[in-house]
Amino acid sequence: MPALVALAALASAVMTVAVAAMFRPAGRRVAVLRAILATALATVVTAGAGTALRADTPEFLMSVSFAVAPVAILLGAAAEEAAPGRRRVAWSLVLGWALVVFPASVIVPPLVFAACTMPECRVEDFGGGLALLVSSAASALLAWRAHVHGAEQGWARFAVPVLVLWLGGALWLMSLEGAIDSYTGRILLAALLSPLAGGAAWLIVDLLRQASRHPLRSVADGVVAGLVAIVPGAATVSFPWSATVGAAAGAAAALVYGARRIASAGRGGHWALVVLASTAIGYLAPAVSGDTIGLLFSGRIAALLPPLAAFLAIAAFGVVTSVPSWLMRGPRRASDATRRTR
Repeated sequence: MPALVALAALASAVMTVAVAAMFRPAGRRVAVLRAILATALATVVTAGAGTALRADTPEFLMSVSFAVAPVAILLGAAAEEAAPGRRRVAWSLVLGWALVVFPASVIVPPLVFAACTMPECRVEDFGGGLALLVSSAASALLAWRAHVHGAEQGWARFAVPVLVLWLGGALWLMSLEGAIDSYTGRILLAALLSPLAGGAAWLIVDLLRQASRHPLRSVADGVVAGLVAIVPGAATVSFPWSATVGAAAGAAAALVYGARRIASAGRGGHWALVVLASTAIGYLAPAVSGDTIGLLFSGRIAALLPPLAAFLAIAAFGVVTSVPSWLMRGPRRASDATRRTR
């Protein structure tokens, strides 16, 4: 449906603006241009190769590729924080991910699972969580570097763009269905409930930990975690499980984010672990509570193995393929070790 492909493009543009406002990357104009180029290249490669190999429909492949743009903003910001002044690292990391890692992560898993005739091989990843979230977060893990943080970004400057991201994410997920049908309402409900539950769970964890953060900042972070978590199962995980997924993701992400050892690292590696934790819960959710394939439906514990293997394989792929880009940053200067990025 061409109108929904256009909606996916518009929603992705909205998400890109929101992410840029949330994380305020250095050289914002360059970051946006890099994201546009990465999205164009990823769309051509993914839609072309995926259609030729019959991995999915051209409309779906194009729609999911449009969401490369906001992810490219995040990857570029992680690279520029970890390697300040070395823009080639950001360009190499973002374009390498968009041209190689993302297309392969979209196309290969469905083809592998399609070749398997066992019921357990029916793995659901409605919004391309493996390709968009797992592979990109894994690519940013090597941005890890110890340094001292300054003050956290104010809650208002972060929370307002999160609302825009939430709206864009819900519209984008709806567009991936490719038609207005009986699943559209379920997708929108999941896109509403999971972030709400994620925000509530993150806030509760921070209150129990007596974290010195503004409550609305905790809620905003949890909304992001819940939105990330529902991407893989928006069409297959029904109420109340969609809220449960968001709550679990928000709580897990809050614990990861608040861990002292993890909090001593840069935002790139730090948020990469938060995204991986949230996506892991969301990606395994269809295997647990999906309507036709889940453990609760089939009673087969083996239903968890294929998605777990795919998650680990794509994460490893993202880490390995990012190594050449991170090697470009060279030896770290002493001044970088104490740079304040928040």
